[in-house]
Amino acid sequence: MPEVDEKVMKFVEDILKKNPKIQLEDLFERTKKFKSSIGRLSKRQFNSRYPLQVKRRRALAAKARAGGKGRTAAAARRAPRRSRTGSSEPRDRVRQVFLRFATDIAAAEERKDLVRVLAGVDDYVDQVMKDVAKS
Repeated sequence: MPEVDEKVMKFVEDILKKNPKIQLEDLFERTKKFKSSIGRLSKRQFNSRYPLQVKRRRALAAKARAGGKGRTAAAARRAPRRSRTGSSEPRDRVRQVFLRFATDIAAAEERKDLVRVLAGVDDYVDQVMKDVAKS
């Protein structure tokens, strides 16, 4: 899987929070000034590793906050899910781990990257177990 620098991810997230309409070229240049190693990436690689992932996470979070909007007919007939603990906080933390896992799989550019993500599945399981233990 392509290596994602969490500091760069946070930087890009902050920039997009302040200015969601920023052009990719401007964001790329600002990020290169923040971390010079980003210059080795093409704009396409940069976009897929950082801004698109930030936007995807935000969209998923917004969809989760929106609740049942856009539900299918089958989903509308089913009873809503209930948290066993009564609090959705642990569920949300586990959900975030699963979303990060799915994002990492989707970001895998080559087969070897996908294998690397799948080989690291224990890290995701450990995080889920840690989050469940907090509840």
